[in-house]
Amino acid sequence: MIVRHQRASASNKGFRHLAHYIRGRSDKPRSTWFLAANLPGVTGPRDLELACRLVEAVHAQNTRAGNNRTYHLVISLHPEDRSLNGNELRRVVEDLVETLGFSGHQYIAARHNDKDHEHVHVAIHKIHPETFRIHSPAWDHQKLFTGGRVLELELGLTPLRSRVRAREKVPQRAADHEAHHGIDSFARWAKNQLGHALRAGQVRSWDDVHDVCASLGVVLRPHGNGLVFENVEQGVRVKASFVGRELSKPRLCQRFGAFQTAPAHQLEAASTATRRYSPAPPIAPQGLWKEYEQSLIQARTQRQEAWDSYRHAAARESQELKQKYRRQRNVINALPVSARDRGQLVRQLALRQTMETRALRRKLAIQRKAIQKTRHPGTWRHFVASRAAQRDARAIRLRERRERERGGSEQEREL
Repeated sequence: MIVRHQRASASNKGFRHLAHYIRGRSDKPRSTWFLAANLPGVTGPRDLELACRLVEAVHAQNTRAGNNRTYHLVISLHPEDRSLNGNELRRVVEDLVETLGFSGHQYIAARHNDKDHEHVHVAIHKIHPETFRIHSPAWDHQKLFTGGRVLELELGLTPLRSRVRAREKVPQRAADHEAHHGIDSFARWAKNQLGHALRAGQVRSWDDVHDVCASLGVVLRPHGNGLVFENVEQGVRVKASFVGRELSKPRLCQRFGAFQTAPAHQLEAASTATRRYSPAPPIAPQGLWKEYEQSLIQARTQRQEAWDSYRHAAARESQELKQKYRRQRNVINALPVSARDRGQLVRQLALRQTMETRALRRKLAIQRKAIQKTRHPGTWRHFVASRAAQRDARAIRLRERRERERGGSEQEREL
């Protein structure tokens, strides 16, 4: 279970905007379960307008509160976890809300089914409906982490591998990636495979270290004040001290002397290594995974080309606009008119320039949003689901196998 405060989100635009995002469009509803607390008369998504008005009425009683008055809580379950029923979802939301100190506040919660993993959005109004005081929980990350671990044990959910629970900790971004996609990250692969190879081999110099790394398609590079292991093919990296404390820069330099970079022939060997990290799940068909990787590369290339074209066009149009009004100001300065008339013409010209500049900014903003919304294959699970919907036999067999494994894990929990 991943529980986090979504800071950069629709909550920055207010409770109403976040509530509409949680509910989804009317023609395609996203919520499959709904909960409202401390909002009289609100029983379902259809009462969302009433909930927004009740929240706005409470907010009007606190004139000193700034724009940041909505707390957006996101609760994500592991893709292989069972689907929680309504009572269990209510318990999860209420326990986490109470952990943050929002038990008496107004909030709504909804479960979404638009992703392969079950997740719940909670929109909390930070102003208390009785005292009208705003509450911003301190150290909320630690509180949510502790509360999530307790709920995992009580409900029998898949525990999230974390730096607090296990010595095999992985960085937070890698842990989130593993929880959402169900595959091992490069950090975990490096700790298990690369770390074992370095400890098992006869490593007596920097050349030996680079040889072991090159055999696995990895290069050891300096980064900041330390060292990182970098995957040559994908460019992802992990700190050397994470793979093993004995592989930190101070300890390696103490054993082998000053750091020496990998020579050219070892870099070439790393790029052609047969044993290397692959994010593909063990049960994924290689052909289907290759198609997914190609679609990712194509989508990224198209988006990069779109951004390059946008930047070039935006710089050109902005420069043309400036040159246009610079020429017009030169014409006005050359006119045989009085200083008063010239000043009035210059002010009118500045007003037109301001209007055209704003119109250009709106146009560029629309173009940026269009690029951001370009089609993307999504995660591996989304790609498999879309191919299964297109009746791809490989994707259908993969989903059926995953469902059988998930059903077996649920039966084990029940026993």
